[in-house]
Amino acid sequence: MKFVKLCFLLILFAYPMYGQRIIQSLDGEWKFQLDCDSVGLQSWYNGLPDAGTVSVPHTWNIEDGNERYFGTAWYQKDVLIPSDWKDHQIRLRFDAVYRDVIVYINGRKIGENRGSGYTPFSFDVAGLVKYGASNRIVVCVSNSFSYNAFPYITKFDWNADGGIIRPVSLIVTGKPSIRYAHIKSKINFADHSAVAVVRIKTWEEQVKKADFTLTFAEYASKKVIFSKTITLTSENGIFTTEADFKDIKLWHFDSPNLYTLQIDVTEKGKLTDTYHTRFGFRKVEIKGDRFYLNEEPVRLPGIEYTAGSYPEYGMAEPPKIMSEAVDLMKEINCTITRFHWQQDERILNMLDERGILVQEEMPWWQRPDNLTPEMEALAKKQIDLMIERDFNHPCIFSWGVSNEVIENTERDNYVQLIRHAKAWDSNAFVSVVSVRLTQALADDVALLADIPTWNDYIGSWHSKFNEELPGLLQNIREKALGGRPLLITEHGLCEPRHVGGDARRITDMAYHYNQWAKNDFIFGCIYFCLNDYRTHYGESGKGRYQQRIHGLTDQRFNKKTSYAVYKGLAAPVYFERMELSAEGTEANVVVAVKSSLPSYILRNYKLVWKITSGKMKELALPELKPGDKYQAVITGFDPKERPIVQVIRPGGYLVAEF
Repeated sequence: MKFVKLCFLLILFAYPMYGQRIIQSLDGEWKFQLDCDSVGLQSWYNGLPDAGTVSVPHTWNIEDGNERYFGTAWYQKDVLIPSDWKDHQIRLRFDAVYRDVIVYINGRKIGENRGSGYTPFSFDVAGLVKYGASNRIVVCVSNSFSYNAFPYITKFDWNADGGIIRPVSLIVTGKPSIRYAHIKSKINFADHSAVAVVRIKTWEEQVKKADFTLTFAEYASKKVIFSKTITLTSENGIFTTEADFKDIKLWHFDSPNLYTLQIDVTEKGKLTDTYHTRFGFRKVEIKGDRFYLNEEPVRLPGIEYTAGSYPEYGMAEPPKIMSEAVDLMKEINCTITRFHWQQDERILNMLDERGILVQEEMPWWQRPDNLTPEMEALAKKQIDLMIERDFNHPCIFSWGVSNEVIENTERDNYVQLIRHAKAWDSNAFVSVVSVRLTQALADDVALLADIPTWNDYIGSWHSKFNEELPGLLQNIREKALGGRPLLITEHGLCEPRHVGGDARRITDMAYHYNQWAKNDFIFGCIYFCLNDYRTHYGESGKGRYQQRIHGLTDQRFNKKTSYAVYKGLAAPVYFERMELSAEGTEANVVVAVKSSLPSYILRNYKLVWKITSGKMKELALPELKPGDKYQAVITGFDPKERPIVQVIRPGGYLVAEF
């Protein structure tokens, strides 16, 4: 008996506690069983017969023999609920399950989530669990292709990995408790001050008045920069307040400064919940045909990462894979990216921390042409869940409501979804990704949104000849944009559908990139894509290796020659000249800053080179604007070795090398 009590205490104290909030991870071992004939609905909600075990997050579509299984499966986990959690709020949260889900506790159905496989959902289970006892959670999930879901039936170009693909947890609080806190910043760039408007929503809609303590701190140093306690009354379910700041540090892709907000909620002097979020001060805007970041015009190169492609993990990829992908994006000089569907929040955190701007989209890709009222309601729900969760990520500069939807689409569908997304009044734009801009011109639906976009596949999917591109770009500028800028949201070569291999990929890439660079109304380009990716459309490979050869790396991130070529194109600087002395111990170096694509101010960059002692020597570069050149004499080379000089970005990423 003493041993049992000791184990219970160890488990209880292992829960991460944040003030009056406990987050108990339910990741790890779950029982699992496929249900090919869907017989489980008759009795499996009480427990799975003959089940094996898997580790959640999990997908069955990377397992031998199950790669092409699109149907029903079941998960089960027994969880101890401590007695002292009684009279608390307990939420069972799934970060994402792909896709149609029924959840049971102790044989009782507690809820469903259908049509959305990449957004979070949760259930209030406080009145459904047994306290001081074990509780059985059973999850029924189907990844069958569906006419009532986004993505729609088979109309999506990535994998349909089924399962509990992201973390699961129990969140325990008192009442009232916070559902979300959103931060909308207003920055005074003249004196580096800012006002943060904080909007708080509680889970308990009946709560109209509450006491809140807000504590803001620098994320890196943990230094508290603002704190106040205030009584607030809700309006339309939202509690609103403001905080004033002096001498803020801006978030930028080269200086991704972050801040934290802790909110403590009290009722009658008793702490009921402690909520944490993270944000950054930054501003994006469009002026004429230019895109501005923090009131500076920028032109940005980028690349898209297609998640879920590592064959051993699929859509249940762990943070180490996400981290490797983000590092590859930074290493290739990426400053901007997009995702075709709502991402794991952990990779968005990494993009916040390392500095890459993101367009996050709901997965409406090519079909259906028109939305029924039911599908429009589902689209709005997905937009709501995406923005609610990801509102505070400074990396997100735009919300995408669709990609390449063509033919008979009703314009009103877009008008409604754009309006719905903009009603959140976030720090980001709203966009519609176009594939028909060259045909529709001024009538293209992408022009209804904040940022005109175009997937440029001239020379492959959309025409035979790259040489058509200059005339098409001029036509777009004159007849479609009306003085606005353009974002190239895709370009790349898909093998084996299009032949030529990496050699053709490099030729096409360089030609298109140079055309984009010549047209200054194009503020950015997002190459597609970083990696060869798993997809049920894949013309290459079988099973979990079915893929499209579209990447600058393979599925396991092994770099192709094209990776180095794009890195050079996307570098903001190049070595114009390096003259080695006769003795070979010093050199005159001239570094030039590009003023086309990319084009942005360089701050806190440095030159690095190896000296005779074997150590690395560095020289801090001054602030350099597009078009600037910087000359320096660097010394200490070993005359017996080939000299190598590098430009290093803030954060330690290699930009260019001579």
